[in-house]
Amino acid sequence: MTEAASPPGAAPPGPAPIALAIAQDLVTRYRLRLADRRDSRMSGLGDYELAAAAWTGPRAALVAFYDPPSGAAEAGQDLAVRCDAARRWGHERLRVQGAQACDILLVALRPVTGAISAATQPDDPVRVGAAWVDVDSGGADALLPIPPGLPSAGELRAKARAVRDGAPVPTLAAVDLAERQTVAGGYVAPVRRAMVRQPYVTYGLIATFVVIYLLQRADPTVTVVGVGYNGPPLSTDWYRYVSSAFLHDPTSYLHIIFNCLAMLWIGRLVEQLYGRLVLVGAFVLTAVLGSVVWVVAGSLGLAEITPSLGASGGISGLVGLLLMLGVVQGKNVPVGISRSIRSYALIVIVLNLIFGLGLNGVGGGTVNNWVHGGGLAAGILVGLAVPPVQQIGGRDLAPWQKVALAAIIAAAAVALAYFAYQAVVTPPPPPVPG
Repeated sequence: MTEAASPPGAAPPGPAPIALAIAQDLVTRYRLRLADRRDSRMSGLGDYELAAAAWTGPRAALVAFYDPPSGAAEAGQDLAVRCDAARRWGHERLRVQGAQACDILLVALRPVTGAISAATQPDDPVRVGAAWVDVDSGGADALLPIPPGLPSAGELRAKARAVRDGAPVPTLAAVDLAERQTVAGGYVAPVRRAMVRQPYVTYGLIATFVVIYLLQRADPTVTVVGVGYNGPPLSTDWYRYVSSAFLHDPTSYLHIIFNCLAMLWIGRLVEQLYGRLVLVGAFVLTAVLGSVVWVVAGSLGLAEITPSLGASGGISGLVGLLLMLGVVQGKNVPVGISRSIRSYALIVIVLNLIFGLGLNGVGGGTVNNWVHGGGLAAGILVGLAVPPVQQIGGRDLAPWQKVALAAIIAAAAVALAYFAYQAVVTPPPPPVPG
């Protein structure tokens, strides 16, 4: 017996165009790998037209496309069987892969109607979702809740409409090539997209430094009421731990210029890799903790009792945060990116040591190594707990982390407001005789 040949000029059988269009995003944006039905790792799942999976890391994942039966009852029963098989497969991936969770999305390539019981049990590390997508109608909908981090019903619907309206559809070979290029590039595309976003909060912090510096130049009282001090009685003024991080030496342009450039170089990276909330919260927290280290050193007689001001303690904290990228948090960040950022942070630390120990006093000021070192250590501790953003290989902040960072920023805002009040009500210092 011989098989019937395809008609001349007809395309060879293969995955549906909508499946290929979605798969293009799966291998680039979602960093999944195409899965061959002959792969032994797919055994037990059943027959699927196309699939993509995550085989390594703490999160296993699978998105699989299939052609459902035409009858509503048969389609519902078929999906229930597929969900049960997918759940068993997911638990096997947890064991074999050593993953902590497994997210699965089964996509029917035609509308499926009818009531379908939930496929995921509460507290089950394997989450099975289901959806249908249809090119003819340009529609899509979730049949079972879609696990986070996988294409939403809205994304599926947008792809269906694009294919229906004549958008180019990649071939299977093109999807395979896109996967290989993405893997060869270390999945750097999401990081590149994150790195081209404008760091508006970084610009805002720099603008704040400049405005306060101009106020210092115009009125010496601003410096007097805001400068930090590691000896009594001023060391007990709580707001100075924050205000001193926003002040700079009003007698020198070098101090403000250097710290603004440092914030531009370092703050930009933190904002793009960790997000705006982490940038502001980490800057304030590490600046305060750096000052605390300096005050403690002064009380123990290890540091000279002197005034101190400048953003470099908080900037050192941001450097410490970058130094931990991919070490504990963000292990799924592309290795090339995390290594280059850590190397950059190490170079900055070495330069700080050179300026802090070898060139102390250049430019008319003294480098406060206690604040720098304390801020750096605090930033390293922050980097142990705070992840980079999800789109570059991190994760979303936990609710308690968002609350903690928001509370830190709110407390800093109160401290700066009180500092502004003190600057207004405090009489100016007497003029220097002669």
